[in-house]
Amino acid sequence: HQPMPRMTNTYMTAGDMEPEEIIASVKNGIYAVSFGGGQVDITSGKFVFGCTEAYMIENGKVTQPIKGAMLIGNGPDAMHRVSMVGNDMKLDNGIGTCGKAGQGVPVGVGQPHLRMNQMTVGGTRV
Repeated sequence: HQPMPRMTNTYMTAGDMEPEEIIASVKNGIYAVSFGGGQVDITSGKFVFGCTEAYMIENGKVTQPIKGAMLIGNGPDAMHRVSMVGNDMKLDNGIGTCGKAGQGVPVGVGQPHLRMNQMTVGGTRV
């Protein structure tokens, strides 16, 4: 088989903000707690990730759950929209899988809380 480039372990370094401070700073947004599934076009940087658990943030408070939330964007552009990084970097005990051309590779999963400005989101309030 021909080798394929993969990203098995990509993380963001922890910042200095408390997660509660990040949430309190959001007037109207989405709190994406966990993800399941998604894809990235490595040539354009476009991505889509499904949220398995997400909530509205209204006036700095986590409120109602959102069903089927999808985060849509462009990787390099999204990195420029990170405005706050939490001090709570941790790895998930589980293992994710990166699928490509019918092959699955185990990947590490984890990050601190992040605040991203102007993200495209699809979903339904529950």
